[in-house]
Amino acid sequence: MPVPLDPDKYERPSIFAPADFIAYIRSRKQLPDDQAPPDGVILCYQVALYDHVTRAHSVTPHRGYFGRHLSYLDDTEGRVAIAGRFGVGAPAAAVMLEELLAFGCRRFVSIGTAGGLVRGLYPGHLVLCSGALRDEGLSYHYLPDGRPALPHTALTDAMGSAMAASGLEYRRGLAWTTDAIYRETRPEMDARVAEGAVVVEMEAAALFAVAEYRAAPLAACFTISDSLAEPEWKPDFLHEDTAAGLERLYLAALSALSA
Repeated sequence: MPVPLDPDKYERPSIFAPADFIAYIRSRKQLPDDQAPPDGVILCYQVALYDHVTRAHSVTPHRGYFGRHLSYLDDTEGRVAIAGRFGVGAPAAAVMLEELLAFGCRRFVSIGTAGGLVRGLYPGHLVLCSGALRDEGLSYHYLPDGRPALPHTALTDAMGSAMAASGLEYRRGLAWTTDAIYRETRPEMDARVAEGAVVVEMEAAALFAVAEYRAAPLAACFTISDSLAEPEWKPDFLHEDTAAGLERLYLAALSALSA
């Protein structure tokens, strides 16, 4: 059975668009007129990172619909915000991206954890995503099959420059994006590595597809939280180096979006 079920959908309009939903929210007085959308948004999936940033840095939460998930970073005079606590995986990330775009946000950096697929990637190591192999379902409703989903070149380069300027070592590479984290098998992992993937994660392909469809600059980067390259799976989600890697990515994303 193909995905999508209707292969001709790409030239057809949606029944309703994110802008329609935001218009509805605005009509319900859930978008304050005196709180403009931020220009840049850092998307994060680890609750601990979002809570750390909102506790350790001066922020102003959105007062309306996005209030539980969007905090303006005061040091940027509200031009950059961090979004979090909206869930994990392709559908949750894509819905948040679509709604933030409809709200008026323009540029995005996605930061999260990923599993290492090749030897030599350890907790806290950083990977700047150069593309994503599409093993989830959402991206196929935005872009036809046939190639990896790609990030925005200029914003990805800006993210790389920000990381280098901070003295951070990082690796560029492809991600394997899958919804089914508990059904990854060794043969499919080996096949994805043969295609060039160095990490596995849950959001990048969907985000790149939505961003391309909406003509929005978006980059993605990861810190290593576990390894699938060992004979047995090696989890390090709670390792202090994993947490430190996320914070380093946050600071680099803040720099890239503030430039």
